[in-house]
Amino acid sequence: MRKVNRFEEVNSNNKKDFCIGVLRRGIFSLILVGLLFVSFAAFASDVSAATLLRVYNPNSGEHHYTANVNERNHLVKVGWRNEGNAWESPSKGNAVYRLYNPNNGGDHHYTMNANEKNHLVKVGWRYEGVAWQSGGSTPVYRLYNPNAKTGTHHYTLHAYEKDNLIRAGWRYEGIGFYAGKDAPTPPKPQVRWTVWFYPYQGDDQSKRIERGTKFFNSEAEATKWIENYSDSVLVNNSVGGTYGVMSWN
Repeated sequence: MRKVNRFEEVNSNNKKDFCIGVLRRGIFSLILVGLLFVSFAAFASDVSAATLLRVYNPNSGEHHYTANVNERNHLVKVGWRNEGNAWESPSKGNAVYRLYNPNNGGDHHYTMNANEKNHLVKVGWRYEGVAWQSGGSTPVYRLYNPNAKTGTHHYTLHAYEKDNLIRAGWRYEGIGFYAGKDAPTPPKPQVRWTVWFYPYQGDDQSKRIERGTKFFNSEAEATKWIENYSDSVLVNNSVGGTYGVMSWN
């Protein structure tokens, strides 16, 4: 795409005319941590690409997943185990809803299914918003422990972890969502600048410069060069004409 940025004309009078062309708390802190969960969940309405973090509560057996580093750090301080990164989530995809059950010791659930989300809200779960986006090609497996009251669901992208849990009595519920990074942003094409000089009819046409024959890295560099050139041919060769600068991709 070509765009004319500036056009100037020099005449025989040497004048220039310008056309400027979790979270699960220990039993002792259930209410407090529940409130903190709500505050940390405030991020949910504005989701961007993120690394999901995983923590584990040895008292309740719950795994919690969050993109919020502050939330992760708080939970570690109150006794949760930091299990590192869980997976990558993109900035665009399908919304993953986060819900919290204030009963039975507290529990979190994550789902892409709006019907499931709505049903859980109806039976007393608190909707905490969109936690992250599901997208990419790596499946995140969802499993259910029928014997647990808290930490009933587990999510992992590791097939070996999924298989171990199945052997231990967990029920495999399929792919919960997908993990993946945003595609890298392609580099912006380098913009070059070109100049032209068209002598007036009857003047020396050998001084003519066509667009796209001389290039510069910046508009300022191109402008300086063509202004000096036009002044030079006018003073030294009495050649007037039009000249200009334009971007050239």
